[in-house]
Amino acid sequence: MINFGNSVQEFYLRTIKKNYIDRKQKLASLKTKQDALDYVAETREKVKKIFKFPAEKCPLNIRVTNELTFPGVKMKNLLFNSRKDFSVTASLIYPEQKAEKYPAILFVCGHSDNGRLRDMYQTAARQLAARGFIVLSLDPIGQGERHQYPSIRPIGCCQEHNILGKQLLLTGDWFGNWRTYDGIRGIDLLLSLPEVDPSRIGIMGTSGGGTMTTLISAADDRLAFSAPSCYITTWLRNVENELPADIEQMVPGAIGMGMEMVDLLVAGAPRPRLILGEKNDFFDARGTKEAYEELKALYKLLGNENDVEIFIGPGSHSLSKPLREAAYDFFCRKAGIPNFSKAETDPGRIVDQELYAADGWVVKVPGEKSVHDIIVETAAVQKAARRKYSKDEICAILKEKLGITAPQIPDYRVLRVMVMDEATCNWVSRFGLETEKDLVMSVLHRRSKDLIYHIEDAKSINLYIPHLDTNKELGMRQDTADRFLYGLDYRGVGECTPTTCSPWCDFFAQYEYDFHFTCLGEMTGLNYLGGRVRDILAAVELLSQNCPDIHLEARGQGGIPALIAAVLSDKIKSVKLVDVPESWESMILPEIPDPSRSARACMIDGIMEHFDLADLRELVNIVK
Repeated sequence: MINFGNSVQEFYLRTIKKNYIDRKQKLASLKTKQDALDYVAETREKVKKIFKFPAEKCPLNIRVTNELTFPGVKMKNLLFNSRKDFSVTASLIYPEQKAEKYPAILFVCGHSDNGRLRDMYQTAARQLAARGFIVLSLDPIGQGERHQYPSIRPIGCCQEHNILGKQLLLTGDWFGNWRTYDGIRGIDLLLSLPEVDPSRIGIMGTSGGGTMTTLISAADDRLAFSAPSCYITTWLRNVENELPADIEQMVPGAIGMGMEMVDLLVAGAPRPRLILGEKNDFFDARGTKEAYEELKALYKLLGNENDVEIFIGPGSHSLSKPLREAAYDFFCRKAGIPNFSKAETDPGRIVDQELYAADGWVVKVPGEKSVHDIIVETAAVQKAARRKYSKDEICAILKEKLGITAPQIPDYRVLRVMVMDEATCNWVSRFGLETEKDLVMSVLHRRSKDLIYHIEDAKSINLYIPHLDTNKELGMRQDTADRFLYGLDYRGVGECTPTTCSPWCDFFAQYEYDFHFTCLGEMTGLNYLGGRVRDILAAVELLSQNCPDIHLEARGQGGIPALIAAVLSDKIKSVKLVDVPESWESMILPEIPDPSRSARACMIDGIMEHFDLADLRELVNIVK
């Protein structure tokens, strides 16, 4: 029975809608150039809070491994360091024609497993070079020659991104920081070339590359123009359409600061922008047009109305030929060079191996570190530097990171009773707890031989916190003479399991509900794990009105919010943990942890810097 499977979706959707409406009103109030300048300055300050990059840049250590010649262009395949012992594989493509200074393009790839080797990316990069640009095309982490797991079969670039993203979260980092920083170091490389004109560097990419075009141009003001493709829409449209996005596309804190997606382009105003999209894209083209109109209106106030353009192709999600040709024309016009042909010419095809800079696997290069290697090293340093916190300090850290305030007694709905077993007349009474305003976010179950329609007085209560589903996991268990048995389907499990965001998929799939709603929590500042803890604390507050002796029993992923709740509430007398992960560190040390034991909704941003689950266990009464 799933009665409230839309609750989590609606909770985040109404928050994002409110942000959308409030922001629209703010934009409508901008009347003058100074208003627009103030809005851009304010947005830039917000963007600065999003990114965290290394304090110092390492040497680029550029190594050219081979050179190729094609009609009209020359290519160097190379490696460079974006971080110490951490290399990017790339292709640097030069025009055949001679010039004293060349404009340049940083080309960032979308979510293709073969990265910069993909035909349409090769075509676009070489066509730009043929028109007079120096082009640097990068392999993203987890793609092309930068797959991170050489000992296993390819698991897909989005899966790699999300696995690494979860582990980075525990150390206080975001995968988008890494992807963006690779791009910043790519700009450093272009600027190190004496033949590149530093005032005419642009960026483009589609899908995941459109994301990175947007993020890199927001973070680095050295870029003169940009053309994000098949990414720009609105976050509201994405959430309304139940669209999970890759982890670097879910920008932490952005919605909580009052931003919408297009504000990532606003941060670089009034630099020229070409927004590219497709009519049949899952990144909703209605939002694409809306973002363009907002940006156009802002640029008009700034006196740069002609520096915002849009092109919506007739096809589906891709860097299609019409989009590529629109980009070539835009970049030539903005760089002040002639476009020798509005139409694309055939650049010729080559096999992937000819483009290799690292024999196909950069992680196999001697001395090279993987992302996971660096995460493990960072976690070890954080662990070694920890001090012992008092209980009050631990509670303060948990409350701040999870957004937890003093628990309230929730209003509740008395729901239809379920028959657990007609032969023995075992019943499950059900109470829908409104732990968010006017929304049932969790369902409290009482298991008894009697029909119960209220919260009864009790000498003692055992409150079960499930891994996935209270009633399935409790089976035929029921009250005893000494202790009433309750169970709580907190938000996202049991009766509150999402019916949105591909409900037919495995619960712990790297791209589904646990991931999606946790990311929305990080974007909005309404922490998903914090919500689960609040659900438990609210149930405890409700039950404590009728019982002075409350004990928790928790299984699997439910053990982590249960343990946190027990630390925060003195009304919980003991906790029994069954098959609960031993530590947050155990979610970092394996290259690919068991997804069911490393759910994103069990993780706290940056918690490895402070303490681990063992420290929480010491603060509560754990029973066997």
